[in-house]
Amino acid sequence: MRGEYNTRQKRDMLAFLTNNNLKHYTLDELTQAMHEEGISAGKTTVYRFVETLAEQGRVRKYQNGSESFYQYIEDDAGCGTHLHLMCRECGALYHVDCELVGELIRHVRDEHNFILDVRRTVLVGVCGECAGRREEDQNGADSAE
Repeated sequence: MRGEYNTRQKRDMLAFLTNNNLKHYTLDELTQAMHEEGISAGKTTVYRFVETLAEQGRVRKYQNGSESFYQYIEDDAGCGTHLHLMCRECGALYHVDCELVGELIRHVRDEHNFILDVRRTVLVGVCGECAGRREEDQNGADSAE
């Protein structure tokens, strides 16, 4: 992190994120996970750190409702070639790397003169697991009537 103090705490937080590459966390989850690893950093310190990394493009930040999620991506060159799906119910993030996605990215570029920032593009919906729970809940409510 150029132009900033490289404290032991920052090195420890960066090492934690590097070791947990591609996992996503809410701010509370991240702070708790770091504490469990013996990294003593308050929520405000963790927030400032991951926000700085997000500005540098080393952390992906995305929203699920009013909650922000953070994911370390610096060493994942592949995240520049595919899209991401996020479940709005459980917050799970999926990497979608298939030919059709590549075609979509090229189509948007060629036909609409727009270059997607795929490292930051997150499509929001409901994952199969949550959709299945919804159906179970709905079927249970129907049979109770």
